[in-house]
Amino acid sequence: MQRNHDTARPAGRAADVESCAERRDRTSRFRRLVVWPLGLAVALVLAAGAAQAANPKDRYSADAARKLFATALDNINAVYIRRIKLGEFALDALKGLTAVDSGFAAERRGKRIALSVANAPIAEYGAPDEDDAGGWAELMAKALGAARTHSFAINAEDPDKLFKTVFDAGMAVLDKYSRYAPPEFARENRAAREGFGGIGIRLDAENDIIIVQSVLPGTPAEKAGLKARDRLLQIAGKRVAGLEMKDVVSLTRGKIGTTVAIEVERDGADKPVKFDIKRGLIVPPTVTVSRSDDVVEIKVSSFNHDTGVNLSSALEAVRNGKNGNAKTAGIILDMRANPGGLLDQAVVVSDLFLASGQIVSTRGRHQDSTQLFNASGRDAARNMPVVVLVNGTSASAAEIVAGALQDRGRAVLVGTSTFGKGSVQTVIRMPNDGELTLTWAHFHAPSGYSIDRLGVFPTICTSTALAATQGLAEALEQGQLRNVVDLTQRRAADAFADKGKDELHKACPYQAGADSDVDMRVAKALLHNPDLYQRALKQSLPSLAARQ
Repeated sequence: MQRNHDTARPAGRAADVESCAERRDRTSRFRRLVVWPLGLAVALVLAAGAAQAANPKDRYSADAARKLFATALDNINAVYIRRIKLGEFALDALKGLTAVDSGFAAERRGKRIALSVANAPIAEYGAPDEDDAGGWAELMAKALGAARTHSFAINAEDPDKLFKTVFDAGMAVLDKYSRYAPPEFARENRAAREGFGGIGIRLDAENDIIIVQSVLPGTPAEKAGLKARDRLLQIAGKRVAGLEMKDVVSLTRGKIGTTVAIEVERDGADKPVKFDIKRGLIVPPTVTVSRSDDVVEIKVSSFNHDTGVNLSSALEAVRNGKNGNAKTAGIILDMRANPGGLLDQAVVVSDLFLASGQIVSTRGRHQDSTQLFNASGRDAARNMPVVVLVNGTSASAAEIVAGALQDRGRAVLVGTSTFGKGSVQTVIRMPNDGELTLTWAHFHAPSGYSIDRLGVFPTICTSTALAATQGLAEALEQGQLRNVVDLTQRRAADAFADKGKDELHKACPYQAGADSDVDMRVAKALLHNPDLYQRALKQSLPSLAARQ
């Protein structure tokens, strides 16, 4: 069994091949899913996945079911943030089978668990002790076997879908961030976090033609000579015409080191252009850098395996003047619409800007879930002024970074209140190659407040009526510091129930859009006015001083 720690749910499928429509929809899907995404290592998935057997019954194994349920119940019992009655989980999970066969029923009768189909009894089992994970796993496997024997609908269901149905029903007693992913989706989740075997292109569809939307730098596709706007004709000997995007994506993926034949139509070429491209490890890029006059803009879209390394390289380029010869007034770290990702990468990114002090602390039921993360003292940005942009879909790992830089007085936060996803998940590799994601800790900003449900509040809020009329940006450009949220209110709200947190959010309401011109104007106004920047920076200090 392998574990990896996420601070958010997967916001969608990350791939070396990803349609523009998929990227546009990522934010809305985040609110239905959660991330990516967080420690121990997770094995890389290097292939697109094994083909499904023709007959689902041939792929079902009672022993595999028992191992799957035992792994799940053992981990729920050991690491989930609060103790759960395993019998309640198991019974609810079995009741989920009614979604497949409405005539199926499972109920507790004293110390017995009784099953029936169409009101006819089919099996009865003695209920194990509430904390007997192995006993309940054995019961669930036997009950599922009995259900398949006596129900045509349940027996005909694909095993992966059947397990998903059972787990979804059982995990309803857990929090909304805990979930089960069947093998197909688990492989996509791992690919987004850790990388996968591919060639390094993004695709789009235009008039039913699959085109290369972009070629990722340094990837096998770039080295082979594929170019943006190339029109795909064949992949691995199969014609692309008529295929769905996901099938085209699958053809490009495979084991690292294997070769895939690509044939494209290219403007200016009188015949199809052919390539034999050796697949490499593709880690979806999450860091992009641009310069606007004397300001460096760094966009971090999520936190995967390479985010820290790529951001470190970006900061090195800034220090060495590789982003332009102009003097740099400061850095805008844009984490709007960032759904989160790997906990260790949130710590690494925070550490790149901090010279000392606490970054984040985590607290849970399992002894390994209580941890304290401190800065190593490097500050790769060399104390350069930093403005962080956040909004209502900045979550999880993004909130860790925002909270750390704000509480430590290292950056001014501009935007709106964030999502409030203040929990850490541990991701367990299941025996069937699926994943079980369990919440095992909540994380706290350096000043001590819990980010869960509360989120991080910007130093300067841009979602009020003043900001909407551009008044805030104009005021900042004139050297006036206005519309600052009282950060000390966070501590008071943290002590109250959800109602108190909801009330505080009204001071700087959620805003999902990631393209607000006001945010950028305010950020640049701060960086171009050092005195104003320092005044705003000090706004974050009282809440920290009050706790230490």
